[in-house]
Amino acid sequence: MFSSISSGSIIASLKSVLHKYFNAWLTRRIPQASRQQINHRNIFIMPTRFGAGLLMFMLLLFLLGTNYQNNVIILISYLLVSFFIVVLHHSFFNLSGLQFKATNSLQGFVDSTLYFPLVITSKKVRFTISFSFDQARVKTEQVIDHSVDENKSSKRKPSNSALSKTTLAQLEIGENNIRIPYRVCQRGQYPLGRVLIISEFGFGLFKAWTRLDFAQQVTAYPKPIANVWTVKQQNLAIEVAENNLESYQDSFQPGQDEFHQLQHYQLGEPLSRVAWKHVAQGQGWLTKQYQQALSGKLQLDFERLPNGTLEQRLSWLSYAIKDCSTKQIAFSLKLPDQVVEYDHSAQHTLKCLTALARY
Repeated sequence: MFSSISSGSIIASLKSVLHKYFNAWLTRRIPQASRQQINHRNIFIMPTRFGAGLLMFMLLLFLLGTNYQNNVIILISYLLVSFFIVVLHHSFFNLSGLQFKATNSLQGFVDSTLYFPLVITSKKVRFTISFSFDQARVKTEQVIDHSVDENKSSKRKPSNSALSKTTLAQLEIGENNIRIPYRVCQRGQYPLGRVLIISEFGFGLFKAWTRLDFAQQVTAYPKPIANVWTVKQQNLAIEVAENNLESYQDSFQPGQDEFHQLQHYQLGEPLSRVAWKHVAQGQGWLTKQYQQALSGKLQLDFERLPNGTLEQRLSWLSYAIKDCSTKQIAFSLKLPDQVVEYDHSAQHTLKCLTALARY
């Protein structure tokens, strides 16, 4: 038992070391960039299982022909070898020359599937190319069949494959826009990772592949979980929603913040509010009325949350931020190392969610 455990740990450690060295070599060989082009330096090609079986069959056929000195069998083996080499070149050139451009990073919540946009430029028609992330696992596969028309539109047909990938049945000449599914499993802000591009075009004898890093990031927000809205906060949100208020800045009460309107002078009002300019013009005694925003706003404080793990409390805050944004309630976010002041805009919501992702 102990020997099996030790051998398993040794194998795992060995795989980890090899994976580390391979990634380091891959970084030097194929550096990250938002624009990439596939060429002979970053294409890897190897026989598939079917191709390896055919290779063994050709070798066996050649040995059989030479052993029995049968020229017909030797000729057939030579023809198969020639066919094998031609397919090898076709598999290579099916990927070589492709150009890629990526400019958008990914933003979304944990346990959701995001789609990474990628622009592919090709100078010729190509076939059967798949794109995927190693880390992503979703329940569907997208098969895109590019038909030849004026708009170069793509048709997506869902499949029951368990792999997370996008497969191009045919890649047209010019620019092609695709989206690669990416499953968000961990909160934080981290590199997107490499895109695995595979093609088995050419009778399925070879697998040509490459791994490209487009220098993009993932901002994974905590998964929203409803648990910490207090009764007071819920009532305030419902009241704001029922009154159909777009924001707390749209409802006002008498105060000292900014000018609102002119009213006729009432006995006892302070002379400092009198509009003397209008009095001098003979328009009568008028006073300036001011207004200020109602206090329909919330403070989301990390320290005042109920007891729970760090991820639970961040998820509760994530839900509260989404709820405030949906109901147009101004709110502030207070974390132990950061304070985001009151606002209700979409940019403010993204700023607060990003702060939770980085915390």
